[in-house]
Amino acid sequence: MNLKQLEAFLAISRHGGFIEAAERLNLTQSTVSARIKELEQDLGVLLFDRSRRQIQLTPKGRELLDYAVQAVALQREIKQQIGSAEAISGVFRVGVAELIAVTWLPQFVASVREHYPAVTLQFEVTMNPTMLDGLRSGSLDLALMIHTGSAPDLVAQNLGSVPFAWMAGVGFKLPKGKLAIDDLKRLPIIYQSADSFMNQFMSSMLHPEGSSRRSGTSCNSLAARVSLISAGLGVSLMPLNTLNTAPGKGRLRIVPTNPRQVDISYDAVCTKMHNSAALCMLMELAVQASTFKKEAQNSR
Repeated sequence: MNLKQLEAFLAISRHGGFIEAAERLNLTQSTVSARIKELEQDLGVLLFDRSRRQIQLTPKGRELLDYAVQAVALQREIKQQIGSAEAISGVFRVGVAELIAVTWLPQFVASVREHYPAVTLQFEVTMNPTMLDGLRSGSLDLALMIHTGSAPDLVAQNLGSVPFAWMAGVGFKLPKGKLAIDDLKRLPIIYQSADSFMNQFMSSMLHPEGSSRRSGTSCNSLAARVSLISAGLGVSLMPLNTLNTAPGKGRLRIVPTNPRQVDISYDAVCTKMHNSAALCMLMELAVQASTFKKEAQNSR
């Protein structure tokens, strides 16, 4: 039994199949299958039930799971604490908010490559609920996401804040003067997806009394929302920099409201259970790479 076998076992457990595990580990499916076969032979038990449409852990496989997590984490910790920076290696799965992906993510990747050339980063551009689920299930190691409050099982470092404002297309007809909340509620709203943080935030602004929001268009893509707003199909709460960057440059305008803008904070987040020196280093590099307006740098 060795750590490569345990890593393959964990990847299959987390991602639901040999093909998915091979993609995550940058290996061929036959290599992953061989490692699991060797591990099962060494232990003398079957670890996966392959008789079903989707493979599942056997009782012995479930028993091994915690041991495998601890063994792989300990091996990584030894490398990080005892080895040189060049010795820090492995695949780190990172969830990323779309706004970060289209702004300073390249600087972060370049910094990681410079400091830890043996580290491989795998990104998933998605929304907060998916990232939180991924962190807690172990399918993600790190998330660069909108701040959603403190949680006892999470560790966070602040990445800064971004000003957001209500925006409409340049040709969209708006009422005169500054708009109150009741005025905004009468306009067609373009939301993010139903379970997203921004959807909940916009709904809380428009309906502070807690009533259900009116029906409207929703889309989980920032670029697609820019296109919908530009086409005059509604208004939405958007990052202020979309006014001057493609595809929103020259196509959007700020809806006059009071206050004119709200600041949304972003964090680098991992779980306390899976926290390690390597993740702390990656979080610090993310803080340094961030171009968002910096706030207090305390961990939360």
